[in-house]
Amino acid sequence: MDDILEYPAAETAETVDASAAAAVELEQSAPTAEAASGGFSFIGALKHHSLPWPAWDPTGRPLLIFNSPKYADYAFKYLKVDPAFGTVEPTASQLTWAGEYVLRVQELREGELAFDANSLAQAMALAENQAVIGTFPKPLAFFNHMTFFGSVALLLVALFVCVWGRRRPEQLKPVNRVQHMIEAVTIYIRNEVVRPNIHHGDAWTAHFTAIFFAVLAFNLFGLVPGGGAASAHIAITGAFAFATLVTMLFCGMRAQGVGTYWKTLVPVPFTLNPMGLGIWLILAVIEVAGLIIKPAALAIRLFANMFAGHVVVLSFTTLFFIVISAGASEIMATALGGFGILIAVAIFLLKLLVSFIQAYVFTLLSALFVGASVHPDH
Repeated sequence: MDDILEYPAAETAETVDASAAAAVELEQSAPTAEAASGGFSFIGALKHHSLPWPAWDPTGRPLLIFNSPKYADYAFKYLKVDPAFGTVEPTASQLTWAGEYVLRVQELREGELAFDANSLAQAMALAENQAVIGTFPKPLAFFNHMTFFGSVALLLVALFVCVWGRRRPEQLKPVNRVQHMIEAVTIYIRNEVVRPNIHHGDAWTAHFTAIFFAVLAFNLFGLVPGGGAASAHIAITGAFAFATLVTMLFCGMRAQGVGTYWKTLVPVPFTLNPMGLGIWLILAVIEVAGLIIKPAALAIRLFANMFAGHVVVLSFTTLFFIVISAGASEIMATALGGFGILIAVAIFLLKLLVSFIQAYVFTLLSALFVGASVHPDH
């Protein structure tokens, strides 16, 4: 059950002793007693599975640690009570990294920290010894489990499109199912997304097909048990939306000219007439704000749909633990837990459909916004 415990990141010295004692008592009790005593934390489960987490630990034991000091910070009160904590010897690099981390977090948190650099380094060494696969080095510590699986998804898409689905120069038509599928999607994006929204825009087909495949891969990786959906991370969807904003502005000004682009942004001509000037100013504020709001809506829509889906699935799959931690009997918890699994499977299938729909909607609206910037008259 360690994988569904909440690891608070802001423990202080005044509370760590009580937390450590509770952890020891929790580890010595049976799983049912653990749940009944409030050991289950839905927020903790949510952090592990649906929020950026500095390690990949779906089973409770870290499989792969991305940011060693941050993970040791979050799990410190549990690592401290491990029997091996006092015997593990941190390396010089771990001591240095822990010292830098402690200095940084001391500037952000109020009160005395629950650890110093040496104890945090010991926790780092213990966590790294427990990791099944290993730990990322410091230069790669910016990863979390969402961005890691997002990178894996992009790598697989690149292999899928550029290696397995690449058409040879001598080919006149697709020769396997992968090529047929890729070209079918590409033609659909060209005919149904690009051409209706961008005048003479066939050259944009590759751009929007790449966006579709990338977002779809992010969405589908969130359905893999133990994986993480990068599209459920607002920073990732925000980056995609920011790329759409830059494309809108750059390509719009390149196609129309800088002066013409901003001059025609407001749909009514500028005038010094008081009434007309007031209307022009109102519309100017609306149009300029719209440049930010449109991509922001893209980011929020994709993030909210994917994140909400993960939360709902997690809620139903953990219904047994939620019910039994509330003091209900094991029979009731088992019955409701089984019902929750059935509902979770149905929602999982719905999320599979939503993954495709959201990738299509994001691509369609991006093409619509870019087309409106490049050819406002169309």
